[in-house]
Amino acid sequence: MKKLVSSIITFAAILAVPAHAFFLGPITQEGMDTPKKAKATVGRYLYVGTAPKFSGPELELTVSKMSLTLRATGWVSQAKIDNYGAHLYKRWEQIDQTLAAPKFVLHPLVSLKSVPTKDTSIAWAKIAGQYSAHVLENQGVEVFNPKRNAQSLENAGIVDEYRARISTAILRYLFKDQTLTPEAVKADNKLKDSLISVANSRALFLSHNTSTYTASTGKAGYVGNITYVYPIAATVDGPFDQPKEEIRKLMSYGTIEARWWSDKWDDEFGGLPFILIEPSGVAFHGPITNFAPLDVWFLRRGYVSHGCHRMDTSDLIELRNILPKAIPDLGKVKLTILDNFDVTDWNNDGKKEVVDVKYYTIPTAVTPVSGKTLDDVIKPFLIENQMKTYFANNQYAKKFYDVKTDTINGAVKYSTVSGVLKQEGKHGQLPIYRFEYKASRILQYKELGSQMVPYDDTRGEFPPTYFLNN
Repeated sequence: MKKLVSSIITFAAILAVPAHAFFLGPITQEGMDTPKKAKATVGRYLYVGTAPKFSGPELELTVSKMSLTLRATGWVSQAKIDNYGAHLYKRWEQIDQTLAAPKFVLHPLVSLKSVPTKDTSIAWAKIAGQYSAHVLENQGVEVFNPKRNAQSLENAGIVDEYRARISTAILRYLFKDQTLTPEAVKADNKLKDSLISVANSRALFLSHNTSTYTASTGKAGYVGNITYVYPIAATVDGPFDQPKEEIRKLMSYGTIEARWWSDKWDDEFGGLPFILIEPSGVAFHGPITNFAPLDVWFLRRGYVSHGCHRMDTSDLIELRNILPKAIPDLGKVKLTILDNFDVTDWNNDGKKEVVDVKYYTIPTAVTPVSGKTLDDVIKPFLIENQMKTYFANNQYAKKFYDVKTDTINGAVKYSTVSGVLKQEGKHGQLPIYRFEYKASRILQYKELGSQMVPYDDTRGEFPPTYFLNN
């Protein structure tokens, strides 16, 4: 279980330089001081994505330690769809109002594509850059700043201007309309009403969830479900080690909103949620691997942890936002932990598939090879190439993977008997469904006058829970 990510600032995408693990892919961050360490790898993060929140009984989590995936299935009522616009508006309005608070300090998003200067850094950046877009890009306003620190905004005299740009970008992203401005929406009640109307809510819901929503009557009182799939890391001891294969509930104690400091692991949890799976300390938490030349943290999807399931920062923050707000209610969320592949008919089309997600190996370093160009060196790490080598390079999964047909053969079948997970037989040849990897959906911030303290971060007017909308 352990280390964690560093500061955060988003960055532009395209082949560019990586970003820090706090956002979707690797991302840089701005360090902060803790009571025990200066410029620690910690921060506060708010979610700017489009996922709705679910109650405990509406959400089911499935971990595959073979595929190294976490699948979250959220059941959706018609009321949730019809109120989707109002939910998004509430999210934007809360952030917009907070941006006006003098004590709220927003860390700027930064494009890193001009940072690398050595071949090794340039190569690494191009690999990591595949996972480093941000949802606030391309909204008709510039969201990237030349420098990663908040002080640079003040020095340039653009603090208010930058906050306005960010608020505009969030509004346009959430409502998929690049003509919107905060001023116009606040001044025109008819415009606001049109944004949150039932008709627009239904259109927005389908638009934002085109590839992940499935209409289904499989759960009484619900009209369908959304499927989210996140890459994870697992223990160095492989898929048959901890956490135990079983059906259980998330822990309703021991989980904390943010973990600034660990007496054993220092600042390695980075101020991110620590969502406990087992009383032993196994949890979902942030990534810990750092590409030192650029001070960029990123998720290593593999068997690299001490037992916990590490997640990319943006994914972890989204997970905490779709979970119930109150920690005691986490104990109502079903969690299925599989040693083997996650096989499911996720889209209700009558066909079972093995779940995967398009986030693959990011090396900890890239070594130039004599006689090879930069493009040659990074070629094996490109997503389109790794789609057919990921399972082949997994020492446990490769015996099930047929590279010629790109299928999984002999995956374990599971059944549930009286709430107990059972293995019973094997599947035949199964296709792989690879979910798209999402762009970064978070921003880093801090609050003036709010001192960081070890463990839970509950200080100040804007603690992490402040942005956990109901």
